[in-house]
Amino acid sequence: MGVTITDIAAAASVSKSTVSRAFARPGTVNDDTRRRIFAVAAQLGYEPVVPNRVSRPTSSNQIALFIPDIANPFYPPLIKAIQIAGRRLGLSLVIIGGDDDPHTDYQEIRRLAPDVDGVLIVGPRLTADQLRAINEITPVVLINHEAEGIPTVAMWSEAPVYQAIRHLAALGHQQLTYLAMRDDNQTNQFRKTTVLAAGAELGLDVTVIGPGEPSYLAGVQAGDLVLATSATAVVAFNGLIAFGCLHRLTDRGVEVGKQISLVSLDDTWITSAARPSLTSVQTPYEAAGTIAVRVLHELVTTGRAPAGTTTIPAELIIRSSTGPAPGTGSPASLPATG
Repeated sequence: MGVTITDIAAAASVSKSTVSRAFARPGTVNDDTRRRIFAVAAQLGYEPVVPNRVSRPTSSNQIALFIPDIANPFYPPLIKAIQIAGRRLGLSLVIIGGDDDPHTDYQEIRRLAPDVDGVLIVGPRLTADQLRAINEITPVVLINHEAEGIPTVAMWSEAPVYQAIRHLAALGHQQLTYLAMRDDNQTNQFRKTTVLAAGAELGLDVTVIGPGEPSYLAGVQAGDLVLATSATAVVAFNGLIAFGCLHRLTDRGVEVGKQISLVSLDDTWITSAARPSLTSVQTPYEAAGTIAVRVLHELVTTGRAPAGTTTIPAELIIRSSTGPAPGTGSPASLPATG
């Protein structure tokens, strides 16, 4: 078997994507790194395959951002943070909207990848192999998703989820329900696992409803299922599910915050605008967007970036949708904010 870009990457101490770009798009790799790659390739006797497309020798000064559902109110603040961070570095932003079809999403990202300097991919349903294939074309940074060998910026963290469950326990809630998203979503996997672990640690009875879509309608449908349980508190995967559940419970004559408590594990304008306003886990959009762009820019310009996952800390925002469990009085809890 001949010499591969994997061999060159190992010998030159750079990523495979950097080697690939050095040959396909030399202008996107800095001079010292490019010369080192070419020297190693010559020493190993590597013969690059000439691509079918015409190589673009200079940087496009553009990055792409893949968003699974551009209509979801979770994403606009993140898009804005990424756009601002990119502008500070002289980068324009191309947005790729998801189609809820992993194959279609993969083909669309691959189609645009050669024309940009790098891609930020948020919470995809793509496989690790598909993500690595894109990373061979152009540098990739993931947001709220992990794949070996690709840097990740995560807006998930255990501390605020544990804080939410402790808050409910302090209010006297012993039986909780978690409204889950699809199991192919890594953020849901993390949140569900953390809720169950925190509940077990505190001796609470936690049941799971789902998986379902991360939508308002899924929350409405879950509302009736919640009433079929004995839970006095509900923890929802996201704000859309929580909002739908809130409306259904209200339609059923249930006072949220008094007869049943409700928590969203992300925070959008919906969670603060709802009535009652929803206790939520803060979403660190600005920090996550800024760091993700910086990591991607570092990959593009140097071929190096922080390995593994960079986790952005967050906190619980307590609002009106959580209160004492029925019949328990008013136990001490965390002070209300927001």
